[in-house]
Amino acid sequence: MDPPWSHPLPPALHSTRDSGDWSAQYHANSGWVYGRSKNTLEHIQDDRYERNRETNIHWPFQSRAEWRLGKFLAENLMQAQINAFLKLDWLDSQKPSFSSARQLLDWMDALLSGLRWQVMELEVDGYNMEKKIELIYRDGLEVVESLFRNPIFAQNMMFDPLHVWRNVECEYGEWFTAREATRIQDTLPEGATLVPIIAASDKTPVTRHTGSLEMHPLFLTIANIDSDVRMKATAYAWHCVAFMPTVKFDVHPDYQTILQARLWHRCVDIVTEKLKCAANVGEFMTDPFGDVWHCFMPLVAWTVDLPEQQLITSMSRNASPVTLATLEHFRDSMHQPPRTKNCTLDLIHMISGDVEPWMLDRFQKIAKANQLLGIHLLFFRNWKNSNPSCFLVPKVLHSLHKFFWDHVLKWCKEVVGTDELDARYKVHHKCVGVRHFNSGISCATQMTGHEYRDIQHTIVAMITGAAPPAMVWSIHALIDFIYLAQRHVHTESSIGDMEASLAEFHATKHSILEAGGRAGKDNFNIPKLELMLSFADAIRRSGGLIQYSANVSERLLITHCKVLFTWTNRQSDFAEQIIHLLDREEHIRLLDVYLLLCKHDEPLVNAAEDEENLCSTDPASTWISHVAPGEQHHFKAPRSIRNLFTKSLMSNGATAVLSITVTPDRSKLEIADISNLYALPDLTTRLNEYVARHRESTTSSPTPQVFDEIAVWYKFCIQQYLTCRPSVIMPSQVVQAQPPSSDFPFGNCDIVLLNANGQSQDNLGFHVAEVRAVFQLIHSCRSHDLPDFLSQPLLYVRPFHVIATPDSQPDTHLWILERVYSPSSPQAPACRMGFILPLTEVTHAVDLVPVFGEKVDCTLTMVSSQERYDHFYLNSYASKEDFDMLYTLGQM
Repeated sequence: MDPPWSHPLPPALHSTRDSGDWSAQYHANSGWVYGRSKNTLEHIQDDRYERNRETNIHWPFQSRAEWRLGKFLAENLMQAQINAFLKLDWLDSQKPSFSSARQLLDWMDALLSGLRWQVMELEVDGYNMEKKIELIYRDGLEVVESLFRNPIFAQNMMFDPLHVWRNVECEYGEWFTAREATRIQDTLPEGATLVPIIAASDKTPVTRHTGSLEMHPLFLTIANIDSDVRMKATAYAWHCVAFMPTVKFDVHPDYQTILQARLWHRCVDIVTEKLKCAANVGEFMTDPFGDVWHCFMPLVAWTVDLPEQQLITSMSRNASPVTLATLEHFRDSMHQPPRTKNCTLDLIHMISGDVEPWMLDRFQKIAKANQLLGIHLLFFRNWKNSNPSCFLVPKVLHSLHKFFWDHVLKWCKEVVGTDELDARYKVHHKCVGVRHFNSGISCATQMTGHEYRDIQHTIVAMITGAAPPAMVWSIHALIDFIYLAQRHVHTESSIGDMEASLAEFHATKHSILEAGGRAGKDNFNIPKLELMLSFADAIRRSGGLIQYSANVSERLLITHCKVLFTWTNRQSDFAEQIIHLLDREEHIRLLDVYLLLCKHDEPLVNAAEDEENLCSTDPASTWISHVAPGEQHHFKAPRSIRNLFTKSLMSNGATAVLSITVTPDRSKLEIADISNLYALPDLTTRLNEYVARHRESTTSSPTPQVFDEIAVWYKFCIQQYLTCRPSVIMPSQVVQAQPPSSDFPFGNCDIVLLNANGQSQDNLGFHVAEVRAVFQLIHSCRSHDLPDFLSQPLLYVRPFHVIATPDSQPDTHLWILERVYSPSSPQAPACRMGFILPLTEVTHAVDLVPVFGEKVDCTLTMVSSQERYDHFYLNSYASKEDFDMLYTLGQM
C-alpha cells in the first residue's frame, strides 16, 4: 500500500509565482492502493475485435484517414446527408469501404463496448397515467467507475483530503481542501478513498412554440476531477445517467405535484442504488494509472435551482430547503440552523405514523402544515454521509445572477427610471471586455446569465447620482457580496469580507424601501436572500462555490437534450434515440484516443503533465498535443488560451505581458503624420521630453535625427495571471488606441493602469491613463541601432489623477478620477496633459464610467461620452479580475 504522502500535489493547487507562505498536508489515513487492474482505455484491448486490429489497428476501416472520414460523418451528418455525400462523383476515385450510412453506423455501433443504457417501466399502484412511465438510465455506480478510471483525467485528479494554508490562513478551493472532506474521511476505514459524487439536474423543454415535450436529465461527475476540468462542458467530465420521466397523472390537480415528486425520488433511488451501497460499505475501483482503491461515494453536491432544491428536500416554497428558516425569516440577517437530514426524516416518520402515506388527501394536508411537500421516501434517506443541508450547495447562476435580475435590477429601474438607466448604458464607452448595450437594458425580452453578469459590471456607477446615496450604498454592498462569493479560492479573511458585505446590505436595505424600490412592498421576504446567509458555511464545507456553477449543467441541457432532439425523428421514442446517439458519441471519442495512442505506440495512461500548468483547459487536448501535436484539431476541445508569457514583453512590474502584432496597422510614417493622424499637436515635444528623461543631459540631439520612420498600431494585448489564483493565466485582453475617424471622431481609446511603484522614471506619478497612440521608432540603418528606451513600443497617454478614494465614498466605494490639464497661460489655454512612456509601463486594462450626476446628457453617445466628461468612476466591477485586484487595493 502506498503511503498517502506519496501522491503528487494536484495540478489545481500548483503555483508558478511567489504567493506567500504556503503549506499543505494530506490526510494521514486515506488513499491506500490495494492492487493493480486496467483503466478505461486498457479495457478496450479485451473486446472481441482486438484480434482483428492486430494487422490493421483501424479495422474495419482501411486506414486512419477512412476512420476520420467515418467519424466525421457519424458525428456531424444525419443518415440522409451521409447517403447523399457517399453518392458524390468526387468519391468515384476513392470510394470508402462503407457504402451507406446504415453500414457506417452499424460498424460504429459494433466497435463500441462499455456502459449501456436500459429502460425500466414503472407503475404507481392505483393511479393511471396519460402515457406509460419509462425511466431511461444507466447504473450510477458504473458511470462513476468509468469516470474514476478514465486515463484522460490522470493528471487532473485528487484522491485525498488536503489541508492547505496560505499566510497562516486555511484555504478553501477544491472540495478536497474543505472541511467536509476531512470530516467524512474521518468516519471511513483506514486506507479508504473518497469518490465524492456531484450531481446536476433540471427539467427542460425540447420543443418550441408547438408541442409540449420535456426532458428531465440527471448528470453525474466526481469531485476527484479538478474543478477547472469539471467546469468545462466540452471536457466530458460529466456523464448523463438518466432521463427522468415527465408524466401527467390522471388525477385531481391537487395531487399532481405530490405524485410527480414521489416518482422523481423513486427514479433517483433506482439510478443511485449501488452508489448508496458503495457509500456504506465501499467498492474497489481502478484509477487512471491502474491502481485499485477502496472507494466510498458520498453525495457532496447537487447543482439545482431553488424549486428543485425544494423538490429534493420535500420542502414547500415558504420554507428554506437548507435551513430551518420559513417565510417570516427570509428578510432577516440572522442565519438560521441547518435543516439536517435527520430533522426532515424524523418529521416525515412522525407524520407517517399517524397517516398512511398513500392516503394522499390527509397525508398531504398534514405535510403542508409542517412545510413539507408530502414525499415519504426521500432518495437520500439511506445515503451515508449525504445531508441535503451540505450537498445542496448554493448555485451561483440562480442564487446570485438570477436574483440580481429578478430583484436588484428592478429596484434600480423603479428608483432611477427605465429611460434614464437605459440612456446611461447607451452612452457608456464601448470598452473591449465590457458588454455594451446599444439599445439599453430594458428592451430585451429574454436574457441569459451572461447578460445578468454584464449588467452587474456597471450597475453601481450607472445608478450613482440618480439614486439616493443610501440606496447606492446598499446596492454596492450586495454587488460586493456577489463578486466575493464567486472567488475560486477562499480564506477566512475573504469569507469574512463576504459576510461583512452581506451584513452591510442588511443594515442599509431599508433605504431601498424608502426610495420606493420595492414597488409598494414593505419587506424583503425573498427566499434567495435568505439562502445567501448559507454561503459562508457552504464554502467552508464544500470549497469555492463557483465550481458548482450551473453554467455547465445549462450547457449540458443544450448538448444532451435540445441539440440531440433535432437529430431524432421527434416521435414518442425520441429519448431512446437520444441515448443511442449519446452512446455512440461517447464511445467514438474514447476509441479515437485509443487508436491514436496505439498508432504512436504510446502507453494508455495520460502522463502528459502541463509543466507550466497555465493554459491547459482540456486534459485530452494536452495529452494529444504531447503524443501527436498535429492531431489536436481532430478532437473537440475547449478553446485553448494562448500563452503570451513565453514570447512577449513583460511589464516592468512583472505582473503582465504586453503584445503587439508583427505587422503594424500603419508604417513608414513621419512624426508629423502621427501628429495629424491622432490629432496630437504636442507629440514632438512629448517625445523630446521622453528622450531627455533617458539621456544624461537635456542637450541631446534633436529627436527627429534619431530615427527614420514610425510604425503605429491601433491596439495591443495584455495578459495576466489571476489575482486570486496565481497558477492560472487569463485570456489576453485587447486595449484599443484607434485614431479619429468618421465612426469615431474623437478616436476609440481605452484606459489602463500604469506601473506606479516609484522606481520608474517614465511614469510621472499617475496611476491611470487613456492610451491615445501606440507606436515604435524605426532606424533603417542597422549599423546604428536605436537605444533600448527608443527601440521598444511606446505609448502616448493622457493621465487621470485620483480625487476621491473608496474610503471617502461610502455609497459607491469607487475611486473618482479627473482628467489632468496643463496649466493655462495668456499665450495658451489649458489643454489635456499628455506624455510618452514605454508599453511595458502598462499593468492592467480598466473601465471608466462617467460621473453622470442626476441626469445624463442626452446629446452624448458612446462615441463622445468619454471625451466630453472630465470626471469618472474607476469601475471595480468591470470583471471579476478587476474586482479582485481593485478590491484588494481598496482594503489597503
